[in-house]
Amino acid sequence: MFRQIIPAGLFIMAILISFPVAAEFSFEERPGELVLLDGGKPWLSTFIGPYDPARRDDTYKVFTHIYNFEGTAPITKGGGGKYPHHRGMFIGWKQTTVGGHTFNPWEMSDAYQQHTGWLRQEAGAEKAVQQQKVEWRGNDGTLLVNEVRTISASRLPDGLRVFDFESTLAPPEGTGKVELRGDVQHAGMHVRLANEVSEHEDTTQYVIPEGAVEEENVQVKGVWWVCCSAIVEGKRWWVLHMTHPSLPTGVPDYSVRKYARFGAFFEPDLEPGHPLDLRFRIVVSDKPLDRKACQQLYEAYSRL
Repeated sequence: MFRQIIPAGLFIMAILISFPVAAEFSFEERPGELVLLDGGKPWLSTFIGPYDPARRDDTYKVFTHIYNFEGTAPITKGGGGKYPHHRGMFIGWKQTTVGGHTFNPWEMSDAYQQHTGWLRQEAGAEKAVQQQKVEWRGNDGTLLVNEVRTISASRLPDGLRVFDFESTLAPPEGTGKVELRGDVQHAGMHVRLANEVSEHEDTTQYVIPEGAVEEENVQVKGVWWVCCSAIVEGKRWWVLHMTHPSLPTGVPDYSVRKYARFGAFFEPDLEPGHPLDLRFRIVVSDKPLDRKACQQLYEAYSRL
């Protein structure tokens, strides 16, 4: 009987072709930003440039862009455009009261956020984690809030990308309680998709939980998730925003603007000696996510 002998090198190559090796996450620090790459293609970029009063509008907010699946451009908004303070994945409260004085680290009219250092940068084949220190300050230099912000990236089946946005907030030493207040459109943890969506708002759709109702002032009361479906550069995306049920203030309200700024609104207090842990998950898909799929994704997240 004739038996073909396959050289070892060809045998190994055949295995690699049959079972592709997962791409590896990595970080690359560029001027003013940290970029998370997967197989050399950007997934995320986080603004880390120092706050510069001479370039205030460009440097007053720490935020993270989400990239398209080709890695060629963000699908989220940076500075400029409609409502310049809306940028990527971000967090803030319009009325942040410290020591009897109120500041606005949402619209950034009299405040700014500044990256002050990295605590973790871990990248592997299945997951990447970045953890940074962020200071929220008034324009006069007053320290308002100390934040540790952690963003993790991972994959789900069917090409879904998962970004866990976790924020631990604490008041500065010696200031007492910090009150975080605002309204559904101007407070909490939100996402803003590319500015071009504001130029064709009629194409934006939202998926909301069963039984929920979109109110007249563009909010959905008392839900744990909403999913925005919007078109960026001719391609429709589904971006699911979820709040973990561990939220100390209970179920949030959600903003659902047609220009694709959406997120969770809640009003906590920061107590001395008791850092506030907040957890959110953003799932990005280039394939349709219906109500059932969104609910299943939330239920899986809620068990973590």
